[in-house]
Amino acid sequence: MKYIFSLGLFCLAFLACKDPENNEIRSQSGILGFDILTDISAHWIGTNETPFGDYDWFSFDFRPISSSHTHAIYEGGTNQNIIVSLFLAELDGDPVIMARNGGWLGNQYRATYFILDKAEHQGQQRYYRLVDAVGGVKRAYMEFVFDNDQLHFDAYKDNSGTLDDPIHHMGFVGIKKNEQLANTAASLFNFPQEKIEHNFGSGFQGLVDPNSALYLAEDQDPFPESEHKHVSTLKSLFNKDASIADDPMLLFLSIEPIVDDMGQVHLSALQDKTLRTTDITPSEYSFTHTYLHPGTYFTTVFSDRDGNSIPSSGDISNYSIEMTIDPEKELEINIDVNREIP
Repeated sequence: MKYIFSLGLFCLAFLACKDPENNEIRSQSGILGFDILTDISAHWIGTNETPFGDYDWFSFDFRPISSSHTHAIYEGGTNQNIIVSLFLAELDGDPVIMARNGGWLGNQYRATYFILDKAEHQGQQRYYRLVDAVGGVKRAYMEFVFDNDQLHFDAYKDNSGTLDDPIHHMGFVGIKKNEQLANTAASLFNFPQEKIEHNFGSGFQGLVDPNSALYLAEDQDPFPESEHKHVSTLKSLFNKDASIADDPMLLFLSIEPIVDDMGQVHLSALQDKTLRTTDITPSEYSFTHTYLHPGTYFTTVFSDRDGNSIPSSGDISNYSIEMTIDPEKELEINIDVNREIP
């Protein structure tokens, strides 16, 4: 059952308590690191270093999906995504900030749960650490550092499985963009509130690794996609021009049109208003966006003939299609990819 913790008659709700001796960040009711829910809720655009290569452009669109849960996903292609969500949970009877990280890598599902164990401030900088909820910092951990409008998000994991010191696995550096996206969702839920989003009871059951809160089957995941509120799916069906039938394509989801109805490419929208970029293989004639926040979007698909990863002269594209996504819905659209960009 979801419930709210009383903050007391004279408390100012959700302001951070900062201990001058240890610099810890706690809510008025004592929850360590509760402010991370607010700090991370934004659209972040930047760079990312990963085991699969370095990205010069990368995006995390964190928005509240309940009164105490904020969520983001990167969808690089079919069955290639990264899910990161942070929420208030109950574990062993206590309220704690937790994270869920995972998604699909090829045909392999994975979901790992983390618990926040450090929240500190130094001047304008705020630092949070979340560790594997079973194996602790020796198994895996994530660090978030907020400094004004910049986010450093680093992930570390134990590749050997023997609880050696984890090695760097991902390094994202981003700048806050399009603040209205998260602000609109926050207003809808009066976010954040100290309401439990998920109760893990006394711990994690059915683990494949005794040293990690890791799940490799969706039907075993204690907090699967089906229990996530307010998010939707969008299935795009591609009608390709015959000249690009065997070409890979790129699919962009943005909050402003990238290719307008005159065929003009708007590079500013491409850089600062894009939320998701996805590779579409030649054999794919559809793609389904998951965990999609409600809102108004533009979708743009193009065959990148010159290989510069942006729609440009000579590429075959559609003119950006506008659509509105309502909460907890499944939408399907047809996209004609048959216009040559002048």
